[in-house]
Amino acid sequence: MRCLLLMVLLVVMSSVYAKKKQDDHKVKIAVYYESLCPDSKRFITTQLAPVWRDFRGVVKVKLVPYGKSTHDKINDKWQFNCHHGPNECYGNKVQSCILKDRSLADTDKMELVICLMSQASPDKSLDTCLNQINKQSESEKLTRCANGEQGDGLLATYGDKTDAVQRPLAFVPTVIINEKFDQAIQDEAFKDLKAVVCRVAPIKPSVC
Repeated sequence: MRCLLLMVLLVVMSSVYAKKKQDDHKVKIAVYYESLCPDSKRFITTQLAPVWRDFRGVVKVKLVPYGKSTHDKINDKWQFNCHHGPNECYGNKVQSCILKDRSLADTDKMELVICLMSQASPDKSLDTCLNQINKQSESEKLTRCANGEQGDGLLATYGDKTDAVQRPLAFVPTVIINEKFDQAIQDEAFKDLKAVVCRVAPIKPSVC
């Protein structure tokens, strides 16, 4: 029995190590954004979306929907003040719930966020985007998450991650490449993310 457990442990550790080695060769793109921010919408739909689709296996994307919001716990309940008002708080919660949902594939999560950010009102377009990826069955669960304590907790966690970068963010979206903020790279990535990825990728993909 102990031998079996040891073998299982070794297999798990080997797979984790292999994934880490694989990720080491990827360009890491972290985007700290807001669901109703025009600059965030423009960056995600015109820069991040094509790079993510064209550079599969080359990039690893982390999305953090919070931006210049603030959060405080009052009487055991999270209170949020969002840059573009209460509707943005809800939109941020919807995307937080999507990103942390265990039943959605990573590809579905990205396509949902890209779809939402392409809509005139991302906070009101969940069903529209779920229909696009044939995941209508997820609507009730995600809506319940965004309207409840789960959504509050997820957004607060994203808030903590954002505050660890800078509080408040100087610019939204803030784009961090390979886990290190660089203002010059941020400025370039906002206008030409593909050029940045091609330059810093350890192995140059053919699309460069």
